[in-house]
Amino acid sequence: MPVFLDELIRPFYQAIGSTFRAALTRGQICFAPISYTRENLQLWRPRDYDDSRTSATDFRIVAAPADKFARSTPLADPQLATNEEFAVSRVKMRPVIVLGPAPPDPGIQGLRGGGRIYRRLTTVIPVYSLVNRHNRTLKYPPGFVEGLRRLEFEEFLYLPEEAGVLRLASYARVAETQSVYEPHLDHCDLRLSDEALRILQDQVLFHATGRYDGVLEAYREELMNQDPKK
Repeated sequence: MPVFLDELIRPFYQAIGSTFRAALTRGQICFAPISYTRENLQLWRPRDYDDSRTSATDFRIVAAPADKFARSTPLADPQLATNEEFAVSRVKMRPVIVLGPAPPDPGIQGLRGGGRIYRRLTTVIPVYSLVNRHNRTLKYPPGFVEGLRRLEFEEFLYLPEEAGVLRLASYARVAETQSVYEPHLDHCDLRLSDEALRILQDQVLFHATGRYDGVLEAYREELMNQDPKK
């Protein structure tokens, strides 16, 4: 019988303790508003205006037109510059893994009317369930799920279910790493174990640089080269 990553790493998660709400830690599981990644760009475009044509009273969804992000007239209400658009997006409260807490405020005074220097942004990796939450049937082919558990795909980390936080077996998608304003995070008293976190960090490094070594390489080579007769 094959051995899988979640069988080699025990425990896969660990509790943080009484400080889990006070400060974020790398590998912590949280919930955050995450947009669905859309292949096709759709926009909310003004349809009706007031007499000045600077205030829109109605919008409609349109496929991105030829003048996207290059409209001829700005809006005052709601405020929208000519090189901006209201993009159509669905958002869901989704589990995420904290990759890096927000850095400290450097305390540098910005210029009046200039760019904002400090943003309290936390880097996270979104998590997606592998099974249907209503009937717990797989949403993906069984071979794909087994491949996740063997670290076959360097982009994905299989995440076993954990009562109270991850109710369903899931996976983290490294390519969708993004930033979230820290106040938008709902903290959970759970984080990846040190060994599981090191694998995820090596996956991020592989995705960014192509560097393949460390614990990712060690576990992946062991799991991918198992003797099928054993």
